Amino acid sequence: MSNEMIREQTLRELLDSGSICSAIATGRPGGFTFSVCCGETWRVLGSTRGTIRVFGNLTSMATYLRGLGVARFEVDATHYAAARTRPARPDRAEALRRTRTKPHQPDLLR
Repeated sequence: MSNEMIREQTLRELLDSGSICSAIATGRPGGFTFSVCCGETWRVLGSTRGTIRVFGNLTSMATYLRGLGVARFEVDATHYAAARTRPARPDRAEALRRTRTKPHQPDLLR
């Protein structure tokens, strides 16, 4: 079984031509990947950066796929483990904490 990476535009073209036999969301640490079967070849959805696209949860994947016209797919959560898809950014967290202040509202109950 061959496994190629495709981009969104290619996936759209395959969907429009009716070439997709089946579709599956495969669990992995940090999220889910999406693959389609065209004949004997499985193709996995890639990102714009050239890596495999990982969705953090099934809700975000389903929303994305519905926008492409995919209404039905299988889910294999065997290797799924909740985890961060991107590394933590403590510097940004600290900057955000510094911008937050207590709201200043007049005492309305007096």
